[in-house]
Amino acid sequence: MRPPPPAVVRLAQRLSSALGRASAALKPPQARLLEISGGVAPVMLLRAAVDTGLVAPLAGGPLTAGQVAERLRLHADTAHRVLRGLAVYGLTRLDRHGRFTLTETGRLLLEEHPHSMAAWIRYMTSPMVLAGWARIPESVRDGLPAFNAATGQTIWEYLAGNPDEEAGFARTMRELTLMAAPLIVAAYQWPESGTVCDVGGGVGAMLAEVLRARPGLRGLLVDHAGPLAASREYLASRGVEGRVTGVEGDLFAGFSASAEVYLLKDVLHDWSDEQCGQILRTIRAAAPLGARLLVLEWLQEPNRAEFPVSISDVMMLAQTEGRQRSAAEFFRLGDAAGFRPGRVIDTGAYGIVELVAA
Repeated sequence: MRPPPPAVVRLAQRLSSALGRASAALKPPQARLLEISGGVAPVMLLRAAVDTGLVAPLAGGPLTAGQVAERLRLHADTAHRVLRGLAVYGLTRLDRHGRFTLTETGRLLLEEHPHSMAAWIRYMTSPMVLAGWARIPESVRDGLPAFNAATGQTIWEYLAGNPDEEAGFARTMRELTLMAAPLIVAAYQWPESGTVCDVGGGVGAMLAEVLRARPGLRGLLVDHAGPLAASREYLASRGVEGRVTGVEGDLFAGFSASAEVYLLKDVLHDWSDEQCGQILRTIRAAAPLGARLLVLEWLQEPNRAEFPVSISDVMMLAQTEGRQRSAAEFFRLGDAAGFRPGRVIDTGAYGIVELVAA
């Protein structure tokens, strides 16, 4: 199925935001603040659903909580209460006979769903993420990255020492990429032949979707040895394994990979301006003159508050040393690293900021 045009996506987002503002304006201030401060409830209901598999039996049709509990060997009354809580947020529907139905949104909680968000939910409710958010008040006072200050290490050091959480983080990033990839692929005029290089691309989720759309292209995937080893199975599942060459390399130490187009998706927002400059210089050292680097990120204008980018920006404060940036900020960073400005393309969700090797 083709993704909707960017203009349609933007219109849908603006309508949703307008309706949300209108709904908020109709509520008394105390009720609105009560709703916001209770945000832990939907998040932890989602975590309970994915950890217990609570909604999985509903994939086959309506059931009572007792029937769900019997199949999964859960506590029936508690299952009813949690499923009812999920109904408040539109994940399930509850009828007057006590039967629960799984909604289309609720189906994204299923592990086997092609667009499952189960890994994202586990990541967002993990101790790693919560530790950073809990430290935000101190970050407002001292400006320090929250996770680093809370734990005494960077998120990358933490993940290196916790392989299970590192694997969950990788699955989460892949889920987000697969949601955004159709819009990104449809919005950009990709070459019909040549080479596309995905830098820090994990198992190659973004690269695979580009190659599937352009059969004449070949790919280079730059990452550490672990993701490259895992990429073989993933790329085979997408039917492009014979067109991708893995290149072991590092964002800071360098790599050798010549291509016409380079991809950098959701990488720079993890790093400070100084570190971004180092990453961009690393890519420029590998890129031939005239090669295009596509920075794929949510774009944040300094004086515009929008969901999800403005919340993602605070998430970067909670977890990393980075931030969400505007196209102008990317152009400034690129200029200092040997790139000239190219186009800015709004996909309706992600921005595509084009930097050209000068």
